[in-house]
Amino acid sequence: MTDVEHDDLECEAVVQGLRSIAPPTVAVGARRIRPADLATLWPVEADHIRRAVPRRREEFATGRALLRHLMARSGPVPVAPNRAPVLPAGFCGSLAHDHGLAVAGVSRHADVAAIGIDTEPATTLEPGIAAMVLRADEANIDAHRAFTMKEAAYKAWSSLGGRLLDHHDVRLLTDGSTFRAEVVADSVVFDGRSVLGGRRWLALVVVTRPTVTARLHHLADGDRPDGRRFRPPGR
Repeated sequence: MTDVEHDDLECEAVVQGLRSIAPPTVAVGARRIRPADLATLWPVEADHIRRAVPRRREEFATGRALLRHLMARSGPVPVAPNRAPVLPAGFCGSLAHDHGLAVAGVSRHADVAAIGIDTEPATTLEPGIAAMVLRADEANIDAHRAFTMKEAAYKAWSSLGGRLLDHHDVRLLTDGSTFRAEVVADSVVFDGRSVLGGRRWLALVVVTRPTVTARLHHLADGDRPDGRRFRPPGR
C-alpha cells in the first residue's frame, strides 16, 4: 500500500468517525492536506496567508476547500479576528486540522447556533504537557482526547462571545462517547461527543439556539474572544 492510499484510508476512517457523532443537522467531513488546494484559493484568502510558511498555506487552503465542499457553494471564506472562518450568511461551522488532515462541521439549520470541532493524534502526551491539559479531577481521561474535547467546547464558546480560556478553566465529564465540558467560573456547560477515528481523536460540540438562551444569556457584550485559543499540547 502506498503512502497516499494509506492516508486515504485514514481520511475515510476519520469521516466515518465524525459521521458517527454528528447530528443530522450538521454536515461533517475530512480532507487530506494537499498542495493542489492552493490553486483553489480566492484572492482574499491567498492574501491572508501570503507570508505564511508553505505547510501553513497548504493547511489553510485545504481547510477552505473542505468548507466549500460541505457548504456545496463556491466563494471566499475570510478569516475573523478570532481566526475562525467567516461563513456565508445562514451558515455556522468550525474547522480544525492536524499535521495531515483537515476536519470541519457545517450547518445551516435554523436551530444550530454554534459548532466546535477538533482532532488530535491518538498518541500519549508527556506527563508535563498532560498536566497542562488535565485538571486534578480529570485524571481518568486520556490527555490528548481531553484536549480535543476542550478545544471543541472552546471553539463553540468563542464563537458565541466567550472570553479566552485556559485548559483548567474547563472541567470534563465523560460517559462513553459523550462528554460535558463546563466553563467552571461561568457555570456554562457544553455537551458534545468524542470518538476515535482511525488514529485520531475527534470531538464535536453542537450548540442549539434553545441552549444558547438557557445557558449563555449572561455573557457580557465585552467578553469577546481576543483572537487566541487553547495552546496545542507540545507545539
